[in-house]
Amino acid sequence: MGTETRQEKLEKLRKFWKTHLDKWEKSGLSQKEYCRQHNLVYHRFGYWKARFKSRNLPVKFVQVASQPINPGPYVLKLNLPRGCQIEIPDDFSADTLKRVLVTLQES
Repeated sequence: MGTETRQEKLEKLRKFWKTHLDKWEKSGLSQKEYCRQHNLVYHRFGYWKARFKSRNLPVKFVQVASQPINPGPYVLKLNLPRGCQIEIPDDFSADTLKRVLVTLQES
C-alpha cells in the first residue's frame, strides 16, 4: 500500500499535466493530436488546461479617477403614528415644515 498523502498525489498530477501542457504549447499540434500521440485522455487534458489557466490569470490594476458619488437629494423621513410618513428633502422650507407639524399636532 502506498504511503503517499493525497496532497502528494495531487502535486504529482499537477506536475504531470503542467509538463504536458507546456510541451503541447511548444509542439504546434492540436490538443486532440497531442493527446493521441501521448496516449492522454482528451477531456482530462482540457480539464487541467482550464484549471491551470484559471490559476494563472494575470492580475491587472486599472487606475480609476476618484470622483465624489452624488447619491441624489437627501431626504429626512419622519414616521408618524397611524402609518403616516413625511419625507423632507434636503432643501426643504422650514416654514412649511412648521405648518405641517402644527397641523399634525392639532389633529
